[in-house]
Amino acid sequence: MSPVTPERISELLDAEGLQHRLESAPVAAGETPTTIVRTGFINTAIAISIDGDQLVCDSMWRGEAPKDEAPKVLGLVNEWNQTQYMPTLRFFENSAGAGHLTISALRQINIEHGLSRNQIGAFIMSTLDGVLRAYEWVEAQLPELVTWEEKHDND
Repeated sequence: MSPVTPERISELLDAEGLQHRLESAPVAAGETPTTIVRTGFINTAIAISIDGDQLVCDSMWRGEAPKDEAPKVLGLVNEWNQTQYMPTLRFFENSAGAGHLTISALRQINIEHGLSRNQIGAFIMSTLDGVLRAYEWVEAQLPELVTWEEKHDND
């Protein structure tokens, strides 16, 4: 087992042909910068980070629900979480803009003792698949909030 690093995650995403970038936030003198691996799909932004002894994959769905839809969104989130193994869905009020609700999917794994390449790969790829499945399900429940189209190049 080797320590989990953003660079190892990046290598795995490269091997899978997935676009991503490493992003480090500025820190005060003497502090170690935290590097986040960012990727995404047409309907989600995904951040993969290390938080202490946890590898965390957090995402936000592109759709925005009006605040008055909170009871409906709560019901959807609860239904998903009660019937699916992963990822965990949640929602919060987005402070940017007009105060819409943002739906988020989260999954994490303990990395205290490190992970093999296969373990990192299995976690990342199954998480990405789970996030996409979760948001496809949300989109089927809230089709009126899907305001984007996936471009297909069939040439």
